[in-house]
Parts: sequence; structure tokens; C-alpha cells
Amino acid sequence: MNNLSVTKSNNLIDASYKLNVQAQKLVLACLGKVDSRGNTSKEMTLTALEFSELMGIDIKNAHRELYKASDALFDAVIVLKDDQEEVKLRWVQKGVKKLKGQGAITLTWTDEVLKYISCLQSRFTTYKLRHIANLQSAHSIRLYELLMKFNATGERIIYVDDFRSALGIADKYPQFRDLNKWVIKPALDELNQRSDLTINYETIKKGRTVAALSFEFKQSAQLKLDV
Repeated sequence: MNNLSVTKSNNLIDASYKLNVQAQKLVLACLGKVDSRGNTSKEMTLTALEFSELMGIDIKNAHRELYKASDALFDAVIVLKDDQEEVKLRWVQKGVKKLKGQGAITLTWTDEVLKYISCLQSRFTTYKLRHIANLQSAHSIRLYELLMKFNATGERIIYVDDFRSALGIADKYPQFRDLNKWVIKPALDELNQRSDLTINYETIKKGRTVAALSFEFKQSAQLKLDV
């Protein structure tokens, strides 16, 4: 099993973006090969075999999934927000090149994204790639990252609006019961079953409205089995 780590600037962890699960896994597989403390090349090549081995994807499907993921990545937008402004970035500078004869792809990071994945000295989050490899939901992967930013304490409170934004679903599930049914509960169930985290959460209300989510979590020394 691979022992590669993914490292992202906390700005990128808390950013708003929506990628399907395979596109997220493509990004994370590439980040697993990046030296986050050193200079990173703008171009990076990933083979279908690497994609299969790093993410537990059946090798028979790895080529197709890799090419589908690369198509989705080109159209994806990252939104970074602070109190003063909102900035939109793209993951890749141009369309991902498919090296079909080699069963591989080559992507070119944008200059803006490079700032959040390389030469990192502080304010970053790191986790083992293998701990999210078995996840089948994009929401589960993003929730895992949001929690791991606070791994030192094992607790995180996040406003519901910020949670929706981080998962790229700000315009969906306006009723909390729907958000809980279709996003929060399935993601927590999958993380508790397939990741190295054991998570509990409670809601924080403002009047009758659920305003925030309070998570408590801990890491298991052994990765749970996929059942």
C-alpha cells in the first residue's frame, strides 16, 4: 500500500470548488508525487497504472477513469475568499494532454495553484493518500480534508454556509434536512467505514435554524476495511 502524503495550503483546503470523485483523486494522486516543501514542476505526468495503484482503481478501468477525470479537471474552478475579495482560479493552465499510446496524462498546473501546493513552510494540511483512496464520494474526500486541517485538536466547528461553499454546493440543499440526508450523513457514514477517521458530530442552532456543525474525530492506527 502506498505511503505517499498529500499536502495543501490551508487556503486551498478551505477554498470552494467542486470536482467529481475521480477528478479529485487525479489531483490528489498528482499531489502525492509533489515535494510540497520544494519547487514543483508545472508539468506532471501520471500513468493509468499509477492511478490504479494509488487510488485502488481496477486496472481494467484505470485508463478510462483517468481520461474522464482529466476532462473534468480542465473545466473546474477554485474560489478563494477572504474578508476583502473573492478570487477565481483554475487547476490547470490548459487542457490535460492524454498520452494514449502510453496510457498516461500530462497536466500543467496554473501558476496560482503552484503557490498552494509547493514551497510550503507554514499553514498547510498533510494526510496520507491511502486514507482517502477507498472513498467513493467527492463529498467524503472534501469533508476529510476539512477535518484534517484541525487534526491537532480533533475538533472543528464549521458554519453550514461555509460547509456548503467548500463542497461547491452553495446553491443546493437549502433545507438543512436535505443537506443532512444527501450530503452530511452519507459522507460521515463512508468516512467512518472506509477512512482512518472515527467521527461524531452535532448541530449548533441559532433559534430554530441549524447554523453550524460541530465535529469531533480521531484517527485510528489501522485503516478500516472496505466492506
